[in-house]
Amino acid sequence: MSRVIPVVLILVAIGLFFSYINPTYAGAIAALRSEIRSYDAALHAAERYAEKESQLIAERNQIPTEGLERVETFLPDGVDNVQLILDLNALADRSGLLLSDFDIAETSGEPEGDAFALVGEGPTDTLELSVTAIGDYESFKTFLEGAELSLRPLDMVDLTIADSETGVYSYTMTFRIYWLR
Repeated sequence: MSRVIPVVLILVAIGLFFSYINPTYAGAIAALRSEIRSYDAALHAAERYAEKESQLIAERNQIPTEGLERVETFLPDGVDNVQLILDLNALADRSGLLLSDFDIAETSGEPEGDAFALVGEGPTDTLELSVTAIGDYESFKTFLEGAELSLRPLDMVDLTIADSETGVYSYTMTFRIYWLR
């Protein structure tokens, strides 16, 4: 009998292992370990992100303030329609043109609020602004040179010139304006 008790206890231990411990360890505990590993990976990624963010902030702080203002003017993080129209109007005044009929292209369908025609899927957004100008050719040429040299990136995507015998022409222009998303 003294030899049977250890064998029975070993069989009970093996049965306990396969019936209770192993399924718990392989099932619920394994799932929890997997979840912990995924949280650890996310935590590690967040730490790397925080380090990179700190590095970029330090690099940005080394840029002179006037340089940052020029970059913000060149490619702002939003479009300010009123300021853009005022800037174009001031440029036209200095050039001797008269601007009118400002029109911002809206999205197809029913626009919601301030919805505009956005082009592209990259880090920038665009919208198209149509404007009519009246003036002589030299004034128009000066206006285009000023628009080309401005810090704000814009492309002229369409130009229509109405003929005139007096030397004062009507120009209908469409500009594409860019900004960061």
